[in-house]
Amino acid sequence: MKHIKNTTHPLPFCSLAMTLSGLLSVLLLVQSCTEPITIHTDNSPPVVVIYSVITSELKAHEVNVSRSSPYFDDVPNQGLSNATVSVYSAAASYSFQECDTLPGMYRSINPFSAEAGTDYTLKVAVDVNADGNIEIFEAQTPIIPVPVLDSVTLQTTEMLGRKGHFLYIHAQEPPGKDFYLLNLFKNDTSLTASLTDFITQEDNFFEDQYIEMMVERFRDGSEWENDRVWESDKEKARARRRYLWDGDTVTLQLCVIPEGFFNFIGQSKSVKNGGNPMFGGPASNVVTNISNGGVGYFAGYAISEGKVVYKEKKED
Repeated sequence: MKHIKNTTHPLPFCSLAMTLSGLLSVLLLVQSCTEPITIHTDNSPPVVVIYSVITSELKAHEVNVSRSSPYFDDVPNQGLSNATVSVYSAAASYSFQECDTLPGMYRSINPFSAEAGTDYTLKVAVDVNADGNIEIFEAQTPIIPVPVLDSVTLQTTEMLGRKGHFLYIHAQEPPGKDFYLLNLFKNDTSLTASLTDFITQEDNFFEDQYIEMMVERFRDGSEWENDRVWESDKEKARARRRYLWDGDTVTLQLCVIPEGFFNFIGQSKSVKNGGNPMFGGPASNVVTNISNGGVGYFAGYAISEGKVVYKEKKED
């Protein structure tokens, strides 16, 4: 299925130039209900910020509902309680309840998995200003089928006495315009949990090809102690770097996302300088698919997953 041309510059996979031979149905619907919004920074009233991503994983999914803080206040958004939240398709409906310890965070009462090829609608009913008036906010997302991830591999190289471990994906890219999100985990810990770490890419260079592409470089664990760090807080600097030790498991999730969500990620990263949309709203000129003047995004995707275990080669 062809998609509407994206007008933003993509965030490339790591070292995209290393290979061009190796790697989100209803995008017209997403495009039709997606529009740029502008929040003025001078004394503008607060707006509702809604952020949610549903996936093909069977789990309790989440919806974050908050009210934006003043633009120049360095405080998080205020979670909105007592909302009625639901997600539904033509075949099923799922209710959400607010977490006891996280105001404004709503989790589905029953676990569910979003089905590829299905459209879902999010509905949030909430009294935004505590004036007794309930306002309704809605958004829609398709779940686009994802290519089968054939395998994930690690290739180790050594240069000037330093090892590097390069993560490659192997998959057949389907015909038509697609937008990808890659989720990375090491030993079940997410490496891409924050917006600043999201890896996205459109298929300009590899449409309808078999892809073998490097997507991440890991440092060798032996460099941990002696790695040169110029920042004063070396522990924080090291934590941002990605190391592999013998026996570590790397998991990669390949996802096809709607074009609107692809644009939201790129624009939010630029505006928020890496802020996480789960706990803060986009400041200005960020695409949204939330109706009734709300901001944020409701998106969904199916997941194709692969794992690889790093085994250090022992010298004879």
